[in-house]
Amino acid sequence: MKHMKFSAECSQSVEAAAGTKIRKAFFLLILCFIALVSSAPLYGQAAGSFSGNVLDKSGSSVPGADVTVVSQAIGLTRVSKTDSAGHYLIPLLPFGTYTVRVDAAGFQSAVSKELQLQVQEARELDFSLSPATVNTTVVVTGDAVVVETGNSSLGQVITSQQVSQLPLNGRNFVQLATLTAGATAETNPNSFFVSGADSEVAARGPLSLSVGGSRPNSTDWILDGVDNNELTSGGIGIYSSIDDIQEFKVLTYTYSAEYGTRAGPTVLVTTKSGTNDIHGSLFEFVRNTDLDARNYFATTPTKFNLNQFGGSVGGPIRKDKTFLFVDGEQKYQREGITFTGLVPSLAMRSGDFSNDAYGRPATVNIAGVPQAVPGIVNPNMIGASTNPAIYPNVYFQCNASGAPLPVNPDGSQAQGIPCGKIPTGLINNIGQAMINLYPTPNANNPGQNYNYVNAPVRSLNETKFDTRLDQTFSSKDTAFARFSYDQATSYVPGGAPGFAEASAFGSNQRIANHARNVALSETHVFSPKMLNQASFGYNRIFDYILSQGTGTCASNTIVPGGIPGANLGCGSGSTCAAGAYSCGLTSTEMTNGGYWALGDRGYSPFQGGTNIYSFKDSFDLILHKHDLRMGLDFRANQMNVGSEAFGDGFWLIGNGGNFTATTAPSSLCTSSSTANCAIPGNSEADFLLGLSGGGIHDQTYDGAVTGRRWKIYRPFIADDWRVTPSLTLNLSLAWDMTTPITEEHGRMADYIPSTGQLLVANQNGVGASAGINMDWTALEPRIGAAWKVLGSEKTVLRAGYSLYHDSAWSQGAQGLWQNPPFLGESDRFTGAGCAFATSYCASPAGGSQTPTGYSLSDGFQLLPTPPTVSNYQGSFTYEPTNLKLGRVQQFNVNVERQLFGNLVLTAGYAGSRGTHILMLGNDLNTSSPSGCGTVTGYTLGCLPSGAPYIPPYNVPNFNAILLIGDVGKANYDSLQIKAETKTPKYGIYALVAYTYSRTYDNGLSDGLGSELSAPYFPLPNWQNLDWSLSQINLDNSLTASVIYDLPFGRGKQFGSNWNSVTNTFLGGIQVTLIERISSGFPVPLIDTSNNSGAFFENGGNSNNWNRPDQVAGCDPYKADHSKHQWLNQACFTSPVAGELGNAARVPVVGPDFVNTDFSLIKQFALPRKNMGLNFRAEFYNLFNHPQYGMPVNDISAGSALAAGASIPNTSPFGAVNSTVNNPRLVQLALKLSF
Repeated sequence: MKHMKFSAECSQSVEAAAGTKIRKAFFLLILCFIALVSSAPLYGQAAGSFSGNVLDKSGSSVPGADVTVVSQAIGLTRVSKTDSAGHYLIPLLPFGTYTVRVDAAGFQSAVSKELQLQVQEARELDFSLSPATVNTTVVVTGDAVVVETGNSSLGQVITSQQVSQLPLNGRNFVQLATLTAGATAETNPNSFFVSGADSEVAARGPLSLSVGGSRPNSTDWILDGVDNNELTSGGIGIYSSIDDIQEFKVLTYTYSAEYGTRAGPTVLVTTKSGTNDIHGSLFEFVRNTDLDARNYFATTPTKFNLNQFGGSVGGPIRKDKTFLFVDGEQKYQREGITFTGLVPSLAMRSGDFSNDAYGRPATVNIAGVPQAVPGIVNPNMIGASTNPAIYPNVYFQCNASGAPLPVNPDGSQAQGIPCGKIPTGLINNIGQAMINLYPTPNANNPGQNYNYVNAPVRSLNETKFDTRLDQTFSSKDTAFARFSYDQATSYVPGGAPGFAEASAFGSNQRIANHARNVALSETHVFSPKMLNQASFGYNRIFDYILSQGTGTCASNTIVPGGIPGANLGCGSGSTCAAGAYSCGLTSTEMTNGGYWALGDRGYSPFQGGTNIYSFKDSFDLILHKHDLRMGLDFRANQMNVGSEAFGDGFWLIGNGGNFTATTAPSSLCTSSSTANCAIPGNSEADFLLGLSGGGIHDQTYDGAVTGRRWKIYRPFIADDWRVTPSLTLNLSLAWDMTTPITEEHGRMADYIPSTGQLLVANQNGVGASAGINMDWTALEPRIGAAWKVLGSEKTVLRAGYSLYHDSAWSQGAQGLWQNPPFLGESDRFTGAGCAFATSYCASPAGGSQTPTGYSLSDGFQLLPTPPTVSNYQGSFTYEPTNLKLGRVQQFNVNVERQLFGNLVLTAGYAGSRGTHILMLGNDLNTSSPSGCGTVTGYTLGCLPSGAPYIPPYNVPNFNAILLIGDVGKANYDSLQIKAETKTPKYGIYALVAYTYSRTYDNGLSDGLGSELSAPYFPLPNWQNLDWSLSQINLDNSLTASVIYDLPFGRGKQFGSNWNSVTNTFLGGIQVTLIERISSGFPVPLIDTSNNSGAFFENGGNSNNWNRPDQVAGCDPYKADHSKHQWLNQACFTSPVAGELGNAARVPVVGPDFVNTDFSLIKQFALPRKNMGLNFRAEFYNLFNHPQYGMPVNDISAGSALAAGASIPNTSPFGAVNSTVNNPRLVQLALKLSF
């Protein structure tokens, strides 16, 4: 009675607040909830229901019959009565095994046992009662895959049997979500969502999941009814242990508006609870190098050691009332990674570039003819190269003994003998100190482009545990509380000891992931037709990344006086200030020649803290043919991020071309191709001279940690309307009210390019959101129908339409805190030949020319404090003030049929249309191409008059104006076929899903998970040119999972009378497998030669890339289509100078994917009842099938054997030189169950 009275008071309070503001109404709801839970622990989960009709043998309804549902695990009992039509409904039941009993006066009782109710399952169970001639009960035992006839949504339940028995590399449950029809996962090992070295999100395991063309970061992860999302990039908070998961469901299409705060799938994970029987497990999984095969491109197996061990125990504290479940797991993983790379030779470090990094003479080919001239020139003398008579002066000069001649004040030398040696007087002390940080070459393999090999070890240590307490107060009041803990630390090597790294984002780094999750939930039954479920959750994730030099003030100490302006957190000393983010070594990338990078990676140190407070309350009201559910889903999101992209600075060496490069005069070049007349120069020579082609430095002014805040208020109402016994309509509506993001201390500003204004939060009448308005239009209607065809319980036709909005990750990704006056960016971009900044160029008399790069000794320019629009030369971020939440419309129609036995087949169409999807980083201040070109019928770069198109926001003193806009679009269409069978009699469970689909978008998938990005055409009237295949498109995808108990041994079809010895060795064997077959992912192509002269931002990454020209009528795939040459080089060429390429953004597709994971499980019965030991051997990539990676996508990479070259190019355009899957891996395990 207390609960009923209090709930009525809460209801009245909420009704009284209906006319007030949302926050006040929500506050009252919170108060009501706190008071409610103060009297009892909480309980709740992704509940299911039993419903059906009770009829007599003539088919007439039996009203007033008692329907009793009893949980066989915890003894929970719920009772309902049939209505006047003989229908019953018992909702909000926790998943598990049930017995359902029907009693009616004048009829025999009917009982159905061993009924498995799955996550969010609406299970229909009809009874036909016989007249009571004697006191008898009709009992039906058993369960099978059934057709869900009252639900129009699409999805897939992954059962406890699948979770515990299918082979899972790393015991990562996310892999099983891809068994769902329409689901895909990236395979690229460098993907941010797979296992990319720079990914704090995937450090604990792959989490890539795309359903219906959704982005991998648009999945809503729900754990026991509460939020389990990571906000910084769209990852997972708690990676639940396999021994903690009871089952989970992937909701894909037309599911209730109760769910879906993101535009992709919703994954409902439910954890195990204690039962009336004590049960548990102890396990250890082991892998080591001796059991593994070698990678297809390697000569020996890669070192790998894994120990994963733990256990669980659950049982009653008080029978039928209080239950406890605890599990824990520890993981130690050590993985050898072989790095091969190119580092400067010892001679180069002293200025001698007579030989290349492999010790070969560094001569060049001109027009395909080898020339006995050096490969580098003196950039101070480039102006002389236009005069053939003094052409030799462009080189560095040596005397007859080979020593460099002295340097004149202007950097020139007297004429001597051309050589490739830089005189000491021109060597920059910072360049010298930095280049000495490279490791010494220890190999010499010019055919495969490396002279250094290292095999460091990547480590991962992870601890996780869960504690769950369930309480049954009565048949009308149940609750639970759970706490989950997941903590991991990893060391990710970047290539070599110290500061040398394979990429600018791959330095040696330490990554930590700390995740905590609390769930409290209560379910209360006021009457059989009035029920309420309330839940509260707290989700915290804290990640950090620390690079090699973090906190060392390395840029200050590398040379006397340091790198000016680099280590702002160190002042002029060698001690890093508390909380400072600028205390490492400047990151340096060599853009030409293939040399390794140096320094600390960008976005390091990084810390990302997620706090999500979630509250949800739903009230069920059963009214005759209607099952109404109404409620509120509220989430308060906090994201505290501390990072500067390049807090220690970032140098591009060779950007736009090496400064030690030039073009040979016409007297020495007989070719019409400028490329064949090039003297290439050397990025390391530029570096030693202290010349940089570009530099960036980020600087914060009011604290490096930003506290981003936003809330989601999501009221919903749903009605499952049984129109007729054969037709059910699933109608629901939600209103997604996502507040604009604010910053805890008001540190946000929006740059408006049309007016040149900077809207600063809480200043000059601008609100806390920096002028960004709330999108009040985000209504989400969802309509579905399920029809029993001709009244058959075995055939159902479904159709549905639904609307979703992307509100969670998109809000967290906004970057208005990156604008002045809170964060500044000091940019310098120059290029050989003054391609970018003519103000740096000079042409003095005498034929010499000042180099166009800026000196490393200049360091980084300190910005005004704080910077303003008038004195700032960095990049601005612009977000339209009326930004819309992303919208995805889904529609589907399918038919499901139960065939012979327990085989259920589903086939149908599913599609979606996405608009207003958030896209990041497109530059509105892009330079135009100098000429005209045509792409798929559109003229680029030119107005009708033929004059070059000038961007509308062409602001020369700004680097970039980065758009955060709702301009993303996507289309998805698919045929989905699924077959599922569960036959306990024969020990078989199988799930097969096939999807034929096509996904198009305008680039919204680029840069999210794939390492490949295509050049965008981001200007307002060019966005239609980005429309092409999505990088997450898979034309064909087939997955199959099988669990099969071999029919040998006692109690089986064969060997039922075996003696104990025979049965021990040959009985109790189970085999399981997962098969994945798919077509390849699309591949964007680039041309890094930048013939157009334009400069594009690619998803926020600055690159002077263009698209190539695609030759009409040319088959882009080679006839042999092998790894050696996957693409036909003749089909793609560099565009004409001054024009953009005409190829689509993503014009080709990579290699297909085939993989088989297999396990053999041997069960050993132990003397104690219900106790067993199983040994399992798991084989990942059973057949050791090499799955080729993406082909080299830069058409400038050249051919396998270039003209005049004697050394083969092992990475030519279109070739494949990597794999995306592991070789065959073997894992052994022992598991004790009781």
